[in-house]
Amino acid sequence: MHRHTLALGAIGVQSPHQKSLLREYGLPLLLTIGIFVLDLSAPAGIDLWLLYAIPWTLIAASSLGPVSRSCMGAVVLLALIGPLASSTESLPFLTWLNRLLGIGIMGLVAALIAGRRSSLLSPDASPGLSDGTFAAPETERHRTAAADALAAEARVRAEEAVADAMLGERRAEAELHQDKLRFEGIVHSAMDAIVTVDEAHKIVLFNQAAEKMFQWGAEEVLGRPLDRLLPERFRSAHHEHIREFGRSGITARQMGALGMVTGVRANGEEFPIDASISQIGTDGTRYYTVILRDMTERKRLEQELAEREALLRAIIETEPECVKLLDLDGTVRTINAAGLAMLEATSSAEVVGRDMCFLVTAEFRSRVREVVGKAGRGETGRLEVQIVGFLGTPRWLDMHVVPLRSADSTVTAILGVTRDVTEWKKTETRLRQSEDRYRRLLAVLPDAILVNREDRIIFINEQGVRLFGARLAEEILGKSLYDLAHPDYHELVGARIRHLLEPGNTVPEVEEKIVRLDGVSVDVAVRAARFQDEDGVGILVVLRDISMRKAAEQKLRESEERLQSLLGAMEDVIWSSSLDQSTMLYVSPSVREIYGRPAEAFWARPSLWLEVVHPDDRVIAEQARQALLTTGEFDVEYRIIRLDGDLRWLHDRGRIIKDAEGHPLRIDGIASDITERKRLQAQLRRTERVAELGTVASGMAHEIGTPMNVILGRAEYLMERTKEEPVRKGLQTIVSQVERITRVMNQLLAFARRRPIEHRASDLRRTIEDNLEIFQERLSHSRISVETSFADACPFVHADADQMSQVLINLVMNAIHAMPEGGVLKLALAPDREMVRFTVSDSGHGMPRDVIAKVFDPFFTTKEFGKGTGLGLTVVKGIIEEHSGTIEVESKPDQGTTFTICLPVGKS
Repeated sequence: MHRHTLALGAIGVQSPHQKSLLREYGLPLLLTIGIFVLDLSAPAGIDLWLLYAIPWTLIAASSLGPVSRSCMGAVVLLALIGPLASSTESLPFLTWLNRLLGIGIMGLVAALIAGRRSSLLSPDASPGLSDGTFAAPETERHRTAAADALAAEARVRAEEAVADAMLGERRAEAELHQDKLRFEGIVHSAMDAIVTVDEAHKIVLFNQAAEKMFQWGAEEVLGRPLDRLLPERFRSAHHEHIREFGRSGITARQMGALGMVTGVRANGEEFPIDASISQIGTDGTRYYTVILRDMTERKRLEQELAEREALLRAIIETEPECVKLLDLDGTVRTINAAGLAMLEATSSAEVVGRDMCFLVTAEFRSRVREVVGKAGRGETGRLEVQIVGFLGTPRWLDMHVVPLRSADSTVTAILGVTRDVTEWKKTETRLRQSEDRYRRLLAVLPDAILVNREDRIIFINEQGVRLFGARLAEEILGKSLYDLAHPDYHELVGARIRHLLEPGNTVPEVEEKIVRLDGVSVDVAVRAARFQDEDGVGILVVLRDISMRKAAEQKLRESEERLQSLLGAMEDVIWSSSLDQSTMLYVSPSVREIYGRPAEAFWARPSLWLEVVHPDDRVIAEQARQALLTTGEFDVEYRIIRLDGDLRWLHDRGRIIKDAEGHPLRIDGIASDITERKRLQAQLRRTERVAELGTVASGMAHEIGTPMNVILGRAEYLMERTKEEPVRKGLQTIVSQVERITRVMNQLLAFARRRPIEHRASDLRRTIEDNLEIFQERLSHSRISVETSFADACPFVHADADQMSQVLINLVMNAIHAMPEGGVLKLALAPDREMVRFTVSDSGHGMPRDVIAKVFDPFFTTKEFGKGTGLGLTVVKGIIEEHSGTIEVESKPDQGTTFTICLPVGKS
C-alpha cells in the first residue's frame, strides 16, 4: 500500500495537470458501492454483476497507475463477494462460470485501454521544439514505430487473454459435462426413487428406481404433472404441502419427517411411501426434489409381525400353564393370567418386579435360585417346588426355565413355564399308599389281567386263571404270551409287543383268540399298555372273554339278515325319519316298486316324499304330518305320481317312537300301495250301481212294458185306419219312440238278467269273422275299410262265444259311429303270455282324457240325444270282467281310439 502511495505521488509531480485522487476515483468508487448494495439485495439468478463493467471502465480510462489497479482489484473483489453475501444457498456452477468469464473480459478491456494510454503518454511521444525544426520528422518516425510496437504487443496480449478465456471455458465445460455424467450416474443408480419437479409441479427428473416403483417410463412422465403419481384424493393436499414447504425457507426434510404418503402405480394400484424432500433455486426457478422409498414390503412385514405378536400374546394368555418372563436375577417381568391364578394374585402389579422366589417355601428357594442362575448362563432347567399362594394355599409346581438369547447369542432373559402338579402329587402319594389294595382289587376284577416282563408272565389274577382253564396261577406264570395266543395271531402279538416296548407308544383295543390249556380257542378283547417301575419296563395286558358277545353278534347279524330279507320281500314301504323329517333314517327297498324311485333318492332329498304327492292331495299329506306334533301319529290316504307318470294310491301311517323316559327319538311309518284296493272299491261301487240299475230295470220293464205294448198296438191300429198324412207321421213318430223305449228296456233286462256264462274253448278268430259278415253292408255304406291281423296258431280263449259276439258287436258299432266320414277299422289277435290280446282300433275323432275315464259308466254317452243308451260299453266291461279278463282304452282327439281286451287262454 505504501508503494502505491508513492507511485501516485510521483505521477502527481510528473503530471501537474492531472486531477486529484478523490476527484479521479470518487465517482467510480461510489458507483461501485451502489452496484454492490444492489447486487446484495437482488436474487442470485439476476445478472446485476454486469453493471460492475461501468466503474471498471471509468477507472481503467482514468489512470494505469498502482492506485487504479488497486481500485480495479476492489471492484473484482466486490463482484465476487456480492453473490456469496446475497444467497444462503450454494451457487450453481454456471453462475460462477459466467462471473469469472465476465471479469476476464473486463480485464481484457482494461489491458487494451492501458496499452492505448501508454502509447499516448510515452515521453517519446511528447512534442519537442528544442531540437528545432529539423528534428521533427525523426521524432515522428520514432513515435510511430513505438506506437506500432505497443499495438502489436497489446494484440498479442489480447489474443493470449482470449485464448486463455476460451481454454478456461472449454475446461469448465468439460468439468461441467463430467459433473453432469457423475450426477446422472449417481441419480440413476440410486436404490430409492428420485423425482424432481419445478414450481409448476411438472416432472423434470425421473430416475430408474422411480420407473420401477411407479411402473411408468421416464419418457412417459417427464414434462407431465406430478398428479399422475398421486391418488386423486390426495392431490390438492399435496399441492398445498409443496407451497407451504416452498414458503417455509427450509431446504430439506429428512426421510420419515413427512409421515407415510400414498402413491399410485400405472396400473392404478396404490401403495405406501416414505419420502424426504428438498428445494433449491436456480436462475430464478425453484426446484423440488423428492426421494421416495416403497414401504409396501415393510408394511406387510410390520403387519405380519403385529399379527404374530398378537397371536403369541393370545397363546400365552390362553395357555393353561403359568408362563412368565424373568430377568437374569430372577425378577418377574411379565406373567400370564394362568400364572396369576396359580399364585392367587388379583393383578400383575402384585407379582411384576418381585423376586420369583418370594412365594417359594424356604426349603426350595436355594434350589430355585441355582436353576435360575444356570438359565442365565445358558442352561435349561427343571425343578419341582412347593409354594404358598397369596391366600395361603400350598401348591406343588413343576417349573421349567429356558434361556432367551438375542441375535448375538447373549442371554437377555429367562422364560419360565410352570405347571400345577398338586393333584398329581396327591395322586402319586395315594397311589403308593394304596398299591396293596389295587393288587387285591386285580384279583377280583371280572377281566383277566396279566403282567408280562421280559417275555414272561409274572402276574395273573384269578379271572385270568379261570379264563385259561387252569387251576392255579403257577400253571400260567413263566409262560410267554406266544404260548397263550392262538397261532394265527402270533405275528400280530409280536408286532404289538415291539411297539409297546418303545417309550410313549400305546395300542388300541383289538379282538384276538387265545388257546386255553385244554386246547379250546376263546375270543377275547385285548388291551395292553406299557409301564415302568423300579423293576424296569413291563406290559400290562387286560383280556375280556367275548365269546358270548360274539355269539350274540352272530345271532344279531343273522336276525338283521332275516329282517332285511323280510323287508326286501315286503310290498309295503317301511320308513324312518328324524323328528323334524329333514333326514331319512331308513327306507325299505320296496320304495322303488311303489314310488318308481330308488331309496337313495329319498336319502339324498328327504323332501321328495312330499314332492311326489299329487298336487291335489299335498294339503292332506301336510296336515297329516303336522298332526304328529299334537297326536303323535297319523293315518292318511293320498295319491302319488311315479317317475314314469303312473298314478298310485298310498295308505301312509306313522307314529313317534319314544325312549324309556318318554323322550321322542324318531318317526317310524309304513306306506302301502292301495291302488288295486281303490280300483276294486270303485268297481264294487259300479257293480252296486249296476245291481241297483238291474233291480230298477226289472221293475220298470214290468211296469212300463204292458203300457208300451198297448200304446204301440193302438198307434199301429190308428195308422191303418187314417188316410191323413200329417196324422200318419205323428203316429209313426209315436211308434218309433215306443220301439226305442222297448229296445232300452230289453237291454236293461238283458243286463240285469244276464244268463249264466258257458265257459268253453272258443275260437275267437272265427267269432270275429262270422260277426264281421253282419256288418259288411253297413261298413261299405259308411265308407269304412277293415284291416285284420290274426296271429298264426292263436290259441282258443276260455269264454262264452255268444257273449264274445255281443262284445264285438258293441265295439264295432261304437267304431262305426266314431267314423261318420269313413275311415279304417283294425282288428287284431295275438297271444300274450297266458292270455290272448284282442284289439279293436278306429281312425275316428277320438276322445279326450276326461271322457276316457267315464266311457264304462252306465248311461254315459258321447252320441247325440236319441242315438245311444250309454249301456253298450258298460255291458262290454261287465262281460270281460266276468271272463277274468281286462279291457283298456287308449284314445286322443282326432287320432282314433283303441280298445285292448285280454282273455285267458282256453283249457284243452
